[in-house]
Amino acid sequence: MGTPLDYIRRFPRWTRALKMLGMVLVAGCSAPHAPPAGALQDVQSIEIRYQYSGWGRVDEVHRLKPGAGRRTFQRSSQLDSQEDPDAVVTDAIPVQRVAELLWAVSAPPWPRERGVDAVARRVRPARILEQALPYDSPAAPGCPARAFETRVHALLQRASLKAQLDHYYANGLWTDDDPAMRVVIRYEHRPPQVLASNERTLLMLPWVLGEPGAGDAAVTTWSVPVSQALRRLLPESSKAFERLGRREDGTLVGRIAATARVACEAQHR
Repeated sequence: MGTPLDYIRRFPRWTRALKMLGMVLVAGCSAPHAPPAGALQDVQSIEIRYQYSGWGRVDEVHRLKPGAGRRTFQRSSQLDSQEDPDAVVTDAIPVQRVAELLWAVSAPPWPRERGVDAVARRVRPARILEQALPYDSPAAPGCPARAFETRVHALLQRASLKAQLDHYYANGLWTDDDPAMRVVIRYEHRPPQVLASNERTLLMLPWVLGEPGAGDAAVTTWSVPVSQALRRLLPESSKAFERLGRREDGTLVGRIAATARVACEAQHR
């Protein structure tokens, strides 16, 4: 027959789920910012709502509830499809993905610098360069194509890229892009956790934890794990899944291309 441990080892997926559950339970007893002990078992539901207006409209609602024995969570997604606006897609979600979200939202808030550094690690310089080159077509007088490319390369180096991302997050303007995401984690025996973002930026950073104007002051976090954990709870056909997975966008590419062109023209006057 074997021992219970031998039985668990035969099923790697359950081993990962139990490890994550154990991390949540133990951390709740030892770390002030970790989920309270038993938080995963206390989750009643999670609702993720994503709305978008701009070049089109999106209104998605994703609801997760514990499945039988709390071994999985059942996800119900209304994706607002143009072909069938009332269509609902259901699926089972591994319990460890919910544990990842609880861990991320309960961790100490990330400062802006840490978030920008993490985003910089996700950006693909080759992809930025590929998208930036058309911005120099036709080449500007006094700025040869090779010189422009060299300038873009320089801006994609580590420190320069972080500086570009810092400006991107501080000064971005997207008049045709208006997303909003609101997440509510409801428990059976404790107040709900709320997080939201209306940001048009990569990973929708930063997130606001808590209800603005409620009893406790809302807290801002630049946590990349929050964005990643949310994405892992969504179906791949979701527009929210697509947005949270972007590693570059047109605004960042345009900013880098414009900066490169200005520097190039100044050098070749």
